[in-house]
Amino acid sequence: MKFGIDCLLSEPDLLATLKGRRVALLAHPASVTAGLTHSVDALSAAGVNLTAAFGPQHGIKGDLQ
Repeated sequence: MKFGIDCLLSEPDLLATLKGRRVALLAHPASVTAGLTHSVDALSAAGVNLTAAFGPQHGIKGDLQ
């Protein structure tokens, strides 16, 4: 089983669909890769232009009340 974020990051054709676009992400603290890198950090490291991140309840990474 692979998480969706891992599939996206491992498939160059899928990742290419995001290049040059403004991307928003809805995430929560458990939105991580198989290596436990948060999706926000993984997408940024992959060069995705992440322009907005939305986090319900306790914030994107769970560090806010």
